[in-house]
Amino acid sequence: MNIPERYKMNMGVLSEEDLEILQRIEVVIVGLGGLGGYLVNQLIRLGVINLTLIDFDAFSESNLNRQLFSNRSVIGKYKVDVIYEELKKINPNAAIKCIKKKVQDIKDLSGDYIIDCVDNIETKIFLSKLSEKHNILLLHGACGGWYGQVGWMSPKCTLLEDLYTGEEKGIEKELLNPPFIVNAVASIMASEFIKMIKKDSGIVIDELLIIDLLNNEVVKSGGKSR
Repeated sequence: MNIPERYKMNMGVLSEEDLEILQRIEVVIVGLGGLGGYLVNQLIRLGVINLTLIDFDAFSESNLNRQLFSNRSVIGKYKVDVIYEELKKINPNAAIKCIKKKVQDIKDLSGDYIIDCVDNIETKIFLSKLSEKHNILLLHGACGGWYGQVGWMSPKCTLLEDLYTGEEKGIEKELLNPPFIVNAVASIMASEFIKMIKKDSGIVIDELLIIDLLNNEVVKSGGKSR
């Protein structure tokens, strides 16, 4: 394979076979706010070219503190529209589908991986059940304040439902989201994504990597299957 110049700086961690896989798979990203914006930026630069972007929201002034693609000129514009245009500037050949709906309202959804970048508990539980329904791996991410969590969920894993059922709001509603935690958690999600493609033994699956930047601690917390 003749490695394009745009990807050569990635090849210290990727093989030619890895890059071929990245360019073949279809990745569904739900939520294009803080986590989703940083993550999709990394994925397209790593070599993912088949993307489905799902978000019904528009940029607002409150997004300016942390969302990569937000700026004064895009306030009021839909995130999927803005991010589509920005990703096309990075790779014009990328095949990007934009869905301007709540994921619960989508009848037909297909892809090789689903990525949870939403900040709504109800939607996170829905994505866990959607993973089981379509037998697709789900990459989960969440953050707030100094803290974050990341992990792959197999279709039979109930960890997210166990964690979130009965909860009214996540920690981000109280601790809010400074830019550094969003960027850090999105980067860890990207690294876990690459480890999945490489079938690395160190992948975090059916458990959560709990990130505490205040105390510089990272621990794992497990779950159970359906």
